[in-house]
Amino acid sequence: MRKIDEYISEAFKYAFSDIKKGLVGGFLYAISGTLGVLISVVFARLINPMSMSYHNFGGKLTMFFGITLIIFLIGLIVGFLVDGYYVRVMRTTVEGSNELPEWSNITDLLIRGFLYAVGVFILLVIFLLPLIILLIIGAYYVITQHNIGNGLILLFASLVIGIPLFIVYVFYTPLAEVNYSVKGFLGFFEFKRIFRLMSIKYIILVILIMVITFIINAVIYSFFAFVKYMFLPYNLTSTLSMPMLIVNLISYVVTGFVGFFMSLFSKRAYSLYYKDKIEENIS
Repeated sequence: MRKIDEYISEAFKYAFSDIKKGLVGGFLYAISGTLGVLISVVFARLINPMSMSYHNFGGKLTMFFGITLIIFLIGLIVGFLVDGYYVRVMRTTVEGSNELPEWSNITDLLIRGFLYAVGVFILLVIFLLPLIILLIIGAYYVITQHNIGNGLILLFASLVIGIPLFIVYVFYTPLAEVNYSVKGFLGFFEFKRIFRLMSIKYIILVILIMVITFIINAVIYSFFAFVKYMFLPYNLTSTLSMPMLIVNLISYVVTGFVGFFMSLFSKRAYSLYYKDKIEENIS
């Protein structure tokens, strides 16, 4: 098996191995963020609370929600497309490819991306189900029975149970995603197989990738937060001003591109580990 630093270095090289394909993904990923800016513009033009006019307010509100729904659906489709590409990246990595896959067969990308999103969501529900149940019961005691003592105990218990389960979810999901890319939708739920693939090396790899991703994102977000602070006068309407919209647009585009390449990096690293571990078990 490779060393941890080899997974990191090879994954970085892979993510930037074909700039053209990467730019396509970065552009698509950035669209999701810029759609948020578009919603802000629509809000400012239709129902800006600082210049509220009640003339035809109902019609404007309906138009706003209609446009927002369209923008949301576009973002959803783009998200499925990018997720489908991640699935293709993971599958081709396990198959032994060292090149970024093509952006071809869009229907296949959309279907696999949709199933990817559904599978990850179901996993989240499964791992956090005890937390959800205890939260509901605790809220029931507090709200309907006025039994604050028992309610708070249950709410505290939900946190005590939920935090370890969420940590397990964080380590389980990357390998489950790779397993899905190779074996199909049910690959998400091969719990025994996936837990057997884990090791101390894998846990360290996940933590390192999380730290690297956090540092890079923190630097970018901090820079744009500083720029926004410099542009932001002390009044509410400035958040919808042209300078702020431009800064937000640029920040979403940049973070979108960085987010895509960092996702390529992490998916590749986890897939390389998965591939090595499977080959090690076979041999």
